[in-house]
Amino acid sequence: MPGRSTTSIHADRSLAESPDVAPPIRPSTTFQEDTGRRYRRSSHETTERLEAVIGALEGGSAVAYSSGMAAASAIVSRYRPDRIVLPEVYHGVRDLMERERGAGRLEITDPSGLGEGDIWWVETPSNPTCQITDLEDVAANAHAVGAIVVCDATFATPAGMNPLAFGADVVMHSATKAIAGHSDALAGLVVVSDTEEAEGLRDERVVHGSVPGSLDAWLALRGVRTLPLRQERAAASAQLIAAFVDERAIRTWYPGLASHPGHDVAKRQMRSMGSLMSIDLGDADTADGFLTALGVFTVATSLGGVESLAEHRVRSDPETDPGLVRMSIGIEDVEDLVADLDQALRAVGR
Repeated sequence: MPGRSTTSIHADRSLAESPDVAPPIRPSTTFQEDTGRRYRRSSHETTERLEAVIGALEGGSAVAYSSGMAAASAIVSRYRPDRIVLPEVYHGVRDLMERERGAGRLEITDPSGLGEGDIWWVETPSNPTCQITDLEDVAANAHAVGAIVVCDATFATPAGMNPLAFGADVVMHSATKAIAGHSDALAGLVVVSDTEEAEGLRDERVVHGSVPGSLDAWLALRGVRTLPLRQERAAASAQLIAAFVDERAIRTWYPGLASHPGHDVAKRQMRSMGSLMSIDLGDADTADGFLTALGVFTVATSLGGVESLAEHRVRSDPETDPGLVRMSIGIEDVEDLVADLDQALRAVGR
């Protein structure tokens, strides 16, 4: 099997419908019938090429959506569980499940309450404190009662971890983040092992209309070409930065640190520890002062882009500790990032 970088660049080659070396942008919504295509909602070259690359990287069949939340919603719609387990997950996913619960469509439970056809939803590493879930352990327990394991692997990316290999049934990504990688595309992905199941997801996607836009799909396809390279650089920088902050006796959540509670599991199931981390500066005022003092880091939400971002997480997720700052490490020179953090921490007496 080709390596991950080769796969990222060439896994969709057989699907090219033109001689262009770079995939062309295909904005048309309708096609001449002798082309074998008819309407973009049900069939589109760029979307299919993105799915081919992600499927190859994950070892399954991928289905693309208009956003990460559209992908999450598609999973709930497809499997319609009676009960779901939700540990620490992205707040948008929790909001979705709470709405489903409020409408009487599912129950949020603990693992002991799962049964046939239910879902154990995990996010590893999790948002925002990078908690690590042992996927093999979860899969063994879920499958013993007929439940399905869904893994949101957005933080890990397909370059850093392949949950299907550890027993997950469904993998989800917000392609808006590291897969597209340039903070300019909105898309989501679901990956399953079974090709027929993937076709079922695509059929439902046509009915629900949750297809990615042509430009977003093209940007994500362009971005994934460099995903392994970008993640290697960003993860190496994140490891150095996490150690730098941790040495200042600041609480630091990064799975690459030996002090992280999930470090040993992360080493076993992840090829890369990723580019995300969080630090706790104790209180909201200190966190705000730290963010104001940053110069190289951009103060903004989201993650996985080429630029390094920092955000006061409580502004996006009110349940987060008030002093917590989430950082997405980009591909700038790490010396510049460390120097920026050093002066910002000094500015708030840390």
